[in-house]
Amino acid sequence: MPLHNDTTAPKWDENCPRELPQYFKELEYPFADYGIADDTQKKEYAAQYVSYNMMETWLGLPEFGNNITIGNNAPQPHTYQEWKAAVLRLYPGTDASTHYNLGDLEQLVNQTFNSGLATLGRFSDYYQDFQHIARWLLTNSKLYCNEEHYLFQQGIPMSLWSQIVCHLKITLPDHYPEHSYDVDQVFKGTKWVLKGTDMATTKTSNGTSGITLLPVVNAPLLPSPTPKCGTLKLATTTVIVSMLECLEALLTNNAQPHQQFNNSICHFCGKTSHHGLWQLY
Repeated sequence: MPLHNDTTAPKWDENCPRELPQYFKELEYPFADYGIADDTQKKEYAAQYVSYNMMETWLGLPEFGNNITIGNNAPQPHTYQEWKAAVLRLYPGTDASTHYNLGDLEQLVNQTFNSGLATLGRFSDYYQDFQHIARWLLTNSKLYCNEEHYLFQQGIPMSLWSQIVCHLKITLPDHYPEHSYDVDQVFKGTKWVLKGTDMATTKTSNGTSGITLLPVVNAPLLPSPTPKCGTLKLATTTVIVSMLECLEALLTNNAQPHQQFNNSICHFCGKTSHHGLWQLY
């Protein structure tokens, strides 16, 4: 088996309890490669690649030693699987049945709504984090598809959402207004609206976005955002009003009678009793 500080040794970030099951899963491969079959050896190696304090905690569990037996029977050691289950119980977040809940997804949505999605890279972070949690909830029957669509839209600020809907109305003209857009449709629409913006993400080395989920401020409390194209309508109305004013001014000028000259002396004969037709224009 690799030494503790070997680059090929299994690693676990103790600040990420949810990754502990993956750590134990990765241990299975070197166990098979090096022919480690003894349960006690497996326990010792599993505790070898964590910090000293953590190792003391793991090795101090009752499941590391022997079962208590009654009578003349010799005590039997707990199996590796029993000890591993005891280790996982130390970290509630590692329980597969409670890995995520709907509150985790709602917190991500609310935090994203408040922090904004100004760039394609930031939106990519939101999309990946949302999918990571939503996929697990859907697989474990803790989330419905229509809830997924609704929540994904709730994380998008209204100013950006209005532009996305205007684009989707053009690309999906047959979409029923009462039906929400699915995640894939919104993803494609957002990519089009944010094209040309910064594509850099804020992902950290462990694959998370690095955004701390804080208490929600000004979270969206209304139903699914209503599409708004107010800016476009206002601009169109302004142009129409301006054109009507110009047309009215032209009609008013044409309707006025032609002004006659104060001095109506004929330029040919010098008399005042008549004037040339050219003087009327």
